[in-house]
Amino acid sequence: MKEGFQLQQIKERIPVTIITGFLGAGKTTFLNHILLKYKNTRFVIIENEFGELGVDGDLLINENIPVYELVNGCICCSLNNDFYSALQLILEKPDVIDHLLIETTGIADPSQVIDLFISNEHIRNNFIVNSVICLTDSTLLATTLDNEPEAIKQIALSDIVMLNKIDLLQSAGTEELKTMISEINPMAEILETSHAHTNGSPILSTKAYSCQHIEQSTLSFDNLKISLSDIFKNNHHNGVENIALKHTIRAEGFLFNECFDKELFNIWISSLIYFNQNSLYRAKGILYFKNSKKKYIFQAVKGSCVFEEGSEWKEGESRFSKIVFIGKFIDRSEMENKLEKLFVKHETQSV
Repeated sequence: MKEGFQLQQIKERIPVTIITGFLGAGKTTFLNHILLKYKNTRFVIIENEFGELGVDGDLLINENIPVYELVNGCICCSLNNDFYSALQLILEKPDVIDHLLIETTGIADPSQVIDLFISNEHIRNNFIVNSVICLTDSTLLATTLDNEPEAIKQIALSDIVMLNKIDLLQSAGTEELKTMISEINPMAEILETSHAHTNGSPILSTKAYSCQHIEQSTLSFDNLKISLSDIFKNNHHNGVENIALKHTIRAEGFLFNECFDKELFNIWISSLIYFNQNSLYRAKGILYFKNSKKKYIFQAVKGSCVFEEGSEWKEGESRFSKIVFIGKFIDRSEMENKLEKLFVKHETQSV
């Protein structure tokens, strides 16, 4: 938190949806569709113009929606006083706000904004990330991913990826693009759309950063044996191989039946994410700790990690730890060896 800023505590946290995507992908069009679709929702918008066209002024005036335009640089590069001032103003009237929308500039790496809502206790007590949504231009996606590393990171950090302008593609091309997105972020939900419409998807109630959603999404991840680098090497069309070789994005999942030493794991994961902020994009998992009747759920973005108690282990349920990492240059063998050193040794592991 910037010096001098102390956000007041409110009764119920305000959900935050972060909208990202490369230049021209349709972020502003999507934002206007959200405002029209959810007319009874009381929105506030923080918009980072930074050389781009802003939200349609007439629409926002008609809907009486407050907009905080940040024009002093990219908020994803430098969380300046304007950003904190906007949050402070929002919390002065919490009873008339239902949802905060943040639109980042198209060249932005959104990790620093996401990290703020996880790492800063004052902000975390007042806001909760609903989801990170990435808009992509399907007609330019393959080229963009091959030339713009930030576009790849935007997808890697997102919970929902909207494959926009899909009406301009044939079905075969659509499937190839969906494969490319899944290879970067296999845990992201992919929505096909034209003109940035939501097509009935419950965009504002995803709750992707809630303990329950982290638990369910981790359980659904089944790519535990094959690294994405191997998948990329076997894919020789539409430039997918070149993207893999250039950016080496991987999603690696690990499943263990042994329980972890809680203190050792905390020290290790904190060190890992701190010293790998530029290469480890996101991590999440379900953890089995000694003498714990509940699952522990953790998630990490950039340099911050949050632990929460999840659901209780059921009687007779086989206990396990399942962890997923998304990032660059992940050495699966090395990561597995380090994780195994964090197991409880030579002691009874049951509660």
